[in-house]
Amino acid sequence: MSRFSSPERDKRVINLAAEVAETRDRKVPNLLLNLREILAAAPGSTQDGKRVRRECWEYNLVQVLILVLKQDFSIVDGDWQTATALCAILSQICSGIELQKADKKKYEEELLPEAINNMFLVARRIQARVNAIPDRPSMLRERQRLLMCYKGILETITQLTWNYSDLAADVLECPWLLQLLISDEADSVIGVMEMLPRVLRVSKTALSEINKKLRLSILDELIYKLSVNMEVAIGAAAAKCVLRICDYHKSVIDVLCTRYKGLRPLLRKWEGAGFNRDLRDLTLLLQAGNAQRAENERLARAAVTIQAIWKGFIIRKRLNRANKAFTKFHRSFRHKQVVMEQRKELAKEALELERRLKLNRQKIMREFKEKQLHTIEILPASHVDKYFEREQTQAAIQIQKCWRGFHSRQSMFDKRILVQRYKAAVILQRGVRRWLERVEKKKKKPIASLKPAGLTEDRRVQLQQKIIQYREDNPPQSIKREDLEKGHKLAADMLHRYYVTLRSNRLKQQHRDAIMARLETDSELVSLAPSLQSATEKDVEMYSSHSLPIATKARTDHIETLKLLRQPWWKKLKDEIQDQEYEEEDVLLF
Repeated sequence: MSRFSSPERDKRVINLAAEVAETRDRKVPNLLLNLREILAAAPGSTQDGKRVRRECWEYNLVQVLILVLKQDFSIVDGDWQTATALCAILSQICSGIELQKADKKKYEEELLPEAINNMFLVARRIQARVNAIPDRPSMLRERQRLLMCYKGILETITQLTWNYSDLAADVLECPWLLQLLISDEADSVIGVMEMLPRVLRVSKTALSEINKKLRLSILDELIYKLSVNMEVAIGAAAAKCVLRICDYHKSVIDVLCTRYKGLRPLLRKWEGAGFNRDLRDLTLLLQAGNAQRAENERLARAAVTIQAIWKGFIIRKRLNRANKAFTKFHRSFRHKQVVMEQRKELAKEALELERRLKLNRQKIMREFKEKQLHTIEILPASHVDKYFEREQTQAAIQIQKCWRGFHSRQSMFDKRILVQRYKAAVILQRGVRRWLERVEKKKKKPIASLKPAGLTEDRRVQLQQKIIQYREDNPPQSIKREDLEKGHKLAADMLHRYYVTLRSNRLKQQHRDAIMARLETDSELVSLAPSLQSATEKDVEMYSSHSLPIATKARTDHIETLKLLRQPWWKKLKDEIQDQEYEEEDVLLF
């Protein structure tokens, strides 16, 4: 929420207007500074802000602000900082003010140009003060303060021009603008030359709306700064300002090429000064000779620049790709070298291990031979032949053992392959059998294309006659279109539901038929059953069930019936419907 409520803010504006009307001229600027707090509490985009600015217009505070800017602020408290603050307050009020049509015309055609003129007047007075300050270190702070006020006023003028684009021509036609530009003070002139392109950006037709003599005067002063002045900052600002003017007003290029023919040699003194790009563009404009050729050269340079950027992008992309490829190649080469070194090390280790094993084998063989010679030396001469025979026998046994182990391992590998093949064959056979079972089950399923049970030729003829009779009684012309569409949709739904449930219904029908046939067979067997006195073993075998659950349930019911027959008569008095459960007792199954 705002700091002040609406009634309080209205009262403050009214009191401020009354104090301004009753106060002397010297104290009015300080009173008007109170508007800064009121405007800060009510931004221009809000309804309160628009109302406050309209009240400032109704109480003539806007007119007072414009008139106050004409006085000399060197005798006012706060001097030129107060003037800068008042310019900013005036810009804030003008930015969000909404007036009626009659007041708006007067405001835009009379008061706003006067406000721009007065702001330039304040800027000119500040510039005169800056020029009058001696170049001493003790006065540097005062100079910087005045320059900040000067730039603040120029910024306020630019902001006001951005809000009202029609003011661009008034800014350029203001006589104080040329006075500010003619000065030799570097910082103030640079501020004006930086302001001009921003004003021209608001309205590109502003240069064509002003007087030709004034336009040439501004251009003369800029060219003078560029050709005679030795300050690098002024030269850079002047070159940039001239280029922006040429961009926004193409006819200036023709004037530049015809009126200032000797400018191009003078521009060479700025080479290496830090603004070579703007200097090169200005030289190319002078070389073109007219606006059309300058535009063509500008487009050609733009095309060359785009091509250069594109080619640079492609080259950089290729270089990045090549760098990645070289990096990958180096990485793979180093990896290959590492692998080769590892292989060489492994080969050396393998050779060293083989050499050691060979030496170890030779050592063991040598020890064995020495042991054998020592044993032969100890043995008597008659036992030497027996000793050699026993050694040969043990060697043969060892050789046979190794051969049998090798042969068994080879045969085990072959047996493993046979076992795997056998398991695979079993799996294949199992899958084939399951597939054949599914095929047989599908064959046993009822065919959905067969006519349903009960649909005989007589029944079909009868249904066809009913359909014909219904069509004769209800012709299509007498039925509404909505009812006809509803009937078609209902018939389509019923037909779809019939075909969806056709196979399941046939299966259920087949199951019902099987159950009915079984019931008929059972009832026939029961009706043809012999009496218990004439029953034989063959009859018992015929009426016995081979299903274990059924036999178990029948045996249990038989035992329960026998137990019930042996009970007293009063225990048999039970309701067969309400009490059908027997007493829980252990039943012995035989």
